Amino acid sequence: MSNGIVRMPEPPRHVSLRRCSFRFSGRPHSIKAARDWLSVRMDIAGVPEETADTAVLLLSELATNALVHTASGGEGGAFYVRAFFFHGRLRVEVRDAGRTPFPVEAATPDPDAENGRGLLLVDTLAHRWGRFESGRGPGMFFELRWNAQAIRTEPAPTAESFR
Repeated sequence: MSNGIVRMPEPPRHVSLRRCSFRFSGRPHSIKAARDWLSVRMDIAGVPEETADTAVLLLSELATNALVHTASGGEGGAFYVRAFFFHGRLRVEVRDAGRTPFPVEAATPDPDAENGRGLLLVDTLAHRWGRFESGRGPGMFFELRWNAQAIRTEPAPTAESFR
């Protein structure tokens, strides 16, 4: 027996997912494909289940808006989904491949209306949301947070606080 130092093998390094994007055809079945695509990526990135469920719902709303209100839903149309993963935060963007601006009104719909509540849901559930412009065209985004320490609403205590 020896008292020598034995080198232990290093554990495999986990490369974290930071951002990803995909192009979806402008057909209604692509909304489910986009939800499934995002779900897999959020699972890889370790997004908590409740936050992931909310993200899938909000993605459905923005993708539906892309199909209904932009050129994405037209003949040969498409939309892009891009996800950014940060510590305790997720940002999802939906962009029309045809460069059509998205509507951004979160108005309260008629109680008897069958639709018109998508952006109201986004406004209610997202920590931040809105429209963005990029070199590849306009789109909509939402952000969700799940790390309570990352969502500090009050100033951090100072030394004066403890006197």
